[in-house]
Amino acid sequence: MNAERSHQGLPALVYNPQLDRMAKIQAQNMARFQKMAHVIPESSLPTLSDRARDSGYLYARLAENVALGYPSAETVVEGWMASKGHRANILQHDVEETGIGIARSPAGGIYYCQVLGRRLTSL
Repeated sequence: MNAERSHQGLPALVYNPQLDRMAKIQAQNMARFQKMAHVIPESSLPTLSDRARDSGYLYARLAENVALGYPSAETVVEGWMASKGHRANILQHDVEETGIGIARSPAGGIYYCQVLGRRLTSL
């Protein structure tokens, strides 16, 4: 992802533990409920903004990519970069940080979640 961002003249995304926690929560929820979705109403933190609030991440910008069934992290990134919407999230000029979550469902499906964000710097 960062190689493509660099190719586009954008700064590299930096790891953020709060975004990582949010992504892990969503990947685990998707695996638990066996549902690839951005919103999972039956979970305790159904929306991205709920997960941000729970993680204490005050954001100016927030985006999320989800995927199911790719055999590796490398192939899911290739899939996201080949998808117009996912690629747009990764190449947003106003996101600076990222976190990734991966979880396997009881049925064996591998769920991926990436959260991208930019912190709110002033209130």
